Amino acid sequence: MTRALPLGVDLGRARICVALAERGPDGAPHLIAAVSRPTGANAAATLAGMRAELGTRERRCVLALGAPDSLVREVVFPPLCRREREGAARFEVARFVPYALDETVVRLLSLAAGRQAVAVARQAALEHALQVARRARLRAIAVDDTAFALLRAFDADVIVDVGLTGSTCIVRDEPLPTVRVLTLGGQALTDAIVAALGIDSVTAEQRKRSIGLAGAGEPVRDALVDQIAVALVEARTAIPRELTGVVLTGNGARLPGLAAAVERAIAIPTRLGTLAPDACNALPADVVRAAAPDWGLAYGLALWECAA
Repeated sequence: MTRALPLGVDLGRARICVALAERGPDGAPHLIAAVSRPTGANAAATLAGMRAELGTRERRCVLALGAPDSLVREVVFPPLCRREREGAARFEVARFVPYALDETVVRLLSLAAGRQAVAVARQAALEHALQVARRARLRAIAVDDTAFALLRAFDADVIVDVGLTGSTCIVRDEPLPTVRVLTLGGQALTDAIVAALGIDSVTAEQRKRSIGLAGAGEPVRDALVDQIAVALVEARTAIPRELTGVVLTGNGARLPGLAAAVERAIAIPTRLGTLAPDACNALPADVVRAAAPDWGLAYGLALWECAA
């Protein structure tokens, strides 16, 4: 007997992706379908339409926030009561969040072997995501951190998520992944093509997706590759093991030649993200392979219940 999992909802600034998954009779999760659409002016209406398109009655969902709107750090406290630990957690948070403490939601997390972590979310970003879900008549059962969801979706030591206005470098580690926020994303590459060729942004975006940069905007791509390389150098100093592979995700990861440029810079095999071979039997393999960089976060969110 199969059982539906909560919808995985990736509320991106440019696009929304929703993943529908279920547990099979063997208890293993499987992706049934996914939908990706431009966010548009009304994200809630877009999300509601996508759920209808999937043809599911499932209203539970898992959302995500990523750095810097969501941060998780391991903390070490002396023996304290619960109330004292909560106060100490807020003190620790004030040392590393890039926004005012009264703009945050702080939670203590229990890790293995008695270790603890503090999770922080920017309140405005959290409330916005929850409001979009409510207006789409969905019930959010959790708001996950983007890094954890991507690590569930892709089997790789390093994941670089190339977003619209920035990118994120995630390195698998225990008990928590190492996360670095990069300032460049897909929009910077499009803007560089516009500046170099004097064309409009729509044409520049089409050119980027079809033939790549082709001599226009390459300094920006090289700057992004440099940011990725620096992030991995920093990670290597803190992680006492060899990093064996890098996966690129997000719509910006599709830039022709980007994976090869990253691999040349860091000397680690680099490829576009692909889901596990048994992740989805309901859709053609070539469709799943081509869409995996876009669907990965939503799929990882749909697996939240399996990892909880």
